[in-house]
Amino acid sequence: MKKTILYLIFGFFCFQTGFSQYYRQDKGFLLGINAGYLYPTGDMGKILKNGIGGNIAAKYLINEVIGIGFEGGYYRFKSKLNLDNDHTAQEYKCHLLPALLEATFYIPTWNRTTLPYFGVQFGGYLTHIKVSQNPLSSYSVPEVSKKLFLFSPGGGLHGGVLFQLASDYWWMDIKLRADYVPKIEDEYTWDEYSHGNTGFNKMLNIGANIGILYKF
Repeated sequence: MKKTILYLIFGFFCFQTGFSQYYRQDKGFLLGINAGYLYPTGDMGKILKNGIGGNIAAKYLINEVIGIGFEGGYYRFKSKLNLDNDHTAQEYKCHLLPALLEATFYIPTWNRTTLPYFGVQFGGYLTHIKVSQNPLSSYSVPEVSKKLFLFSPGGGLHGGVLFQLASDYWWMDIKLRADYVPKIEDEYTWDEYSHGNTGFNKMLNIGANIGILYKF
């Protein structure tokens, strides 16, 4: 009986050792670039169409399951609103530049070429908004333009899958994400007499990224 227990313990130890060696995600760095799509919700979604852009990312793998890193991106939104009237054509453009820290947990699987993960991101979201008024006739208001740079803290969640490509160095990354900014300054001034409003004072974007990572 004692020998049987010892054999079972030895077999379990060998299995665990082999498992950890086979599924191990070695320490190292991941560098990547991806294309992205963001769907704005709430008041922002009433004003802006879907955002198209992408990110660059750098991540350090602390061990086989945990990675920390940085992500910077750029997204361009178009306006949904018809802002034209009889005298003035108004133009509204929005660009989003996130700069985020990430913490990611990787889930070992039987197939080491496929690696699911989930994590959190937090940092700063720079919203660049340009509002222009262009006169349609010589009797209308003069041409004016306002550029806003609104920096707001926020965070979010992400989850996805890494797929190994031709070698251990190249991976395809498919990721779903949600980014939330609880407070954005929405009021601005044209001049000392007139004021404007961006139309949204917070942000919740749901989106996806697909790209390539290089591991070294």
